Amino acid sequence: MCVRLRSLNPTAASFALGTATLGHAIQIASGNFTPHALWWMGLSFAFCLFGALTHRFARSLSSDGARLVEVLLMLGIFCNVTQLLTTRPGSDITDDVNLVPFFAGCMAIYALALLGVSKVGFARRWWFPAVLLVGLLLGIWMFHASPNPPIDVVVVHNEAMDAFLKGDDPYRISFPNIYGDDWRYYYNPAVVFGNRIGFGYPYPPPSLILAIPGYVLFGDYRYSELAFLIGGLALIGYSRRHIGAKLAAVMLLTTPRGFFVLEQGWTEPIALFLLALTTFLMMEGPVRASWAAGLMLATKQYLPFTGLAVLRSLLLDRRRWKTALFVIILTGAVCILPFAFWHPNAFMRSVVWLQTLEPFRTDSLSFLIWADRNGYGRGSFLWAVGAAIIAAIVTLFTTRNTASGFAASAALTMFAMFALGSKAFCNYYYFVIGAMCIAIAAFPGPGEDEFISR
Repeated sequence: MCVRLRSLNPTAASFALGTATLGHAIQIASGNFTPHALWWMGLSFAFCLFGALTHRFARSLSSDGARLVEVLLMLGIFCNVTQLLTTRPGSDITDDVNLVPFFAGCMAIYALALLGVSKVGFARRWWFPAVLLVGLLLGIWMFHASPNPPIDVVVVHNEAMDAFLKGDDPYRISFPNIYGDDWRYYYNPAVVFGNRIGFGYPYPPPSLILAIPGYVLFGDYRYSELAFLIGGLALIGYSRRHIGAKLAAVMLLTTPRGFFVLEQGWTEPIALFLLALTTFLMMEGPVRASWAAGLMLATKQYLPFTGLAVLRSLLLDRRRWKTALFVIILTGAVCILPFAFWHPNAFMRSVVWLQTLEPFRTDSLSFLIWADRNGYGRGSFLWAVGAAIIAAIVTLFTTRNTASGFAASAALTMFAMFALGSKAFCNYYYFVIGAMCIAIAAFPGPGEDEFISR
């Protein structure tokens, strides 16, 4: 019985359930707090935790295991598409926009996925590229439907890129307050000066540099985010030969609030692309993946908490781990230090200290918010840091030292950080969904080998 259960790979199955339930959680209130959304988030966390804790006992997907994952992912995709068809895909779509093309595209994606699992001969090669194409077109549709979302993320991106292209330091700018008298809900008074917000670009340099092509070519940096999302989906889908890898990519693409993430201009698509690229390259050993890992760690403030999993992966190639470590450090230094040395105080204020000054967001989808609302006390960002460190250490022992184990560790580490954070919204959980999808896709299928160090 135990052998039979292990052959079904409950780890991958649990991650599949985790992506569906977390997608529904952030759909309920666009990633904001409600008791109902928190319940679904907690259920997803339980699935993610189970998947990470049982990963060491999981092996390659057997025929039965692959079939179970396919069924669960197809059910999840069906639920995702159903939610996409019953809710506006963004919060700032203009009233005169016709939603029929978007709905048609969502139905086309599901139809293509059905073709894929049916294994119809003529569709085997082209159904997944067709899904990526439809996803690209839907992203472009979203940008036309919501060209100017009123969110400070878009404003600060545009101000920072404009400054950088003129030769000025993007971390030494200010930008307009677009929230009027409600600014206290979003900013610490220490960073507000009249009608200007007194900090620069709030993310590490790679997020800025990689977004510039869309800004230069199309006048909207979100096109870069879309390109990286489609690239990340391709990496997930082609990670392995089994169809579950491609369905995992479709699961991420159809996550109900995924197009909302694109609309709002959040940087998670870039982070997910780099996580997918690191995992993809890690299947051949850490030396090939080292430069991607270094770039990934330098892209978002929360990603260094996956560093323990990155360091563990160096053991995959014991003879060349020093080379891999050197490349990781060099890549990160090249990305960060030129900007950090430009104006050190401005860089540290915008990228590091700002994170400790942000107000306690009572609309965050987090267990800390539930505790605060129920009179159990108000936590701080230290809860998130502590949860991430504990999860990172635990997964060193509970996940296998493989590409899938690396993604599984990243998923639980980030999930724990956000679930116990004082600032956790749709874009953060979207990254967790992507990490779980990457972990599923990285499992080798029947007859596939796995690079592993025990």
